[in-house]
Amino acid sequence: NRAPSFLINESFLDYEEEKSLYFYPATDVFVRDAEYFLPMTKGYTALGFHLNPSFAYKINDKSRVELGVHLTGIAGDKKGIRRVLPIVRIEYKPVKWLHIIGGTLYGNLSHQLYEPMYDFDRYFYSNQEMGLQILTNTRYWDGDIWCNWEQFIVPNDNFQEKFTFGWKNNLKLPLEKVELSIPIDLMANHRGGQFTALKDTCIETLINFATGFKSKFIGNNQIHFTAEIPLFFFKNQSNEEHIHTTFHKGWGLYPMFTIQNNPHKYTKNQWLVNLGFWYGDKYISGRGSYLFQSRSLFDISYQKPIRKMATAKANYCHQYKGLKLGVEFQAYYDIEENGIDYAAGIYLNFNRGFKVISIK
Repeated sequence: NRAPSFLINESFLDYEEEKSLYFYPATDVFVRDAEYFLPMTKGYTALGFHLNPSFAYKINDKSRVELGVHLTGIAGDKKGIRRVLPIVRIEYKPVKWLHIIGGTLYGNLSHQLYEPMYDFDRYFYSNQEMGLQILTNTRYWDGDIWCNWEQFIVPNDNFQEKFTFGWKNNLKLPLEKVELSIPIDLMANHRGGQFTALKDTCIETLINFATGFKSKFIGNNQIHFTAEIPLFFFKNQSNEEHIHTTFHKGWGLYPMFTIQNNPHKYTKNQWLVNLGFWYGDKYISGRGSYLFQSRSLFDISYQKPIRKMATAKANYCHQYKGLKLGVEFQAYYDIEENGIDYAAGIYLNFNRGFKVISIK
């Protein structure tokens, strides 16, 4: 329930035929209106698309290779195509529960991190991730460990290298009608580098960690009720001379309640409603939403050590033969400011493969 199902990417390795070439004209068209007026961040309106055409060849039942291109375009943008990146992905699944991905990751919102650790809006302006990823899926443990190398440098570059390391875990005890679980999420954001030509370079490492308790109950008609109490921690792990954040460490608490219908990926109509309350104390996140942080994105002099905020989210998805129509709404009521930030989006997503040829 951490991100709408229609914005999550997954592998097709298990569904493709061996020694066959597939074409994926993956496309996501979106309309996103973020009405953020409170001091922590600012809103925007974007009508655009992500286009990810690619060819994939399944080598055998355990591996595949995929090549393509990622394009991001925003209506009214003078650049036309804002981002052009290669899609290069090699997948290997030596056993059923272990999945290794090199190159273009199944990342972004697909990591399913909490919003205080990973900003929902990064889906629009930082959609692709490149590096190494290991996924695990067992009866009692789901895991996602990855390294996203965001900025590479060579000698005399006048900018810094940047990368993100993440490790998401879900330890679960599935019973007949109830699933009890413990989320354990870790994210480290680093910038620095020895090759940069910048003087007085800030070598910074920010650490975010989350854990807590989650209980999911399956009621009649496959309606799922989920209560969770995640606890968040922040620490600036940089050397003392490189600490430039106002707060060196902090924490947050985000109890939530969710009701949704059967979240299985093949369910034709999916809906979800989520209510929560955020309490933050000097909390900062390298990739999290500024709506939850104790510092402002656009005004570095504005800080609020204590944050109290009620949240409400809802989304709906209708899918048919690879085509998904999704809508979502988010609202954030800041108790101290006595004001509301809110956002809404409409999405049309197509992600289905077409077999081109079998190569024996």
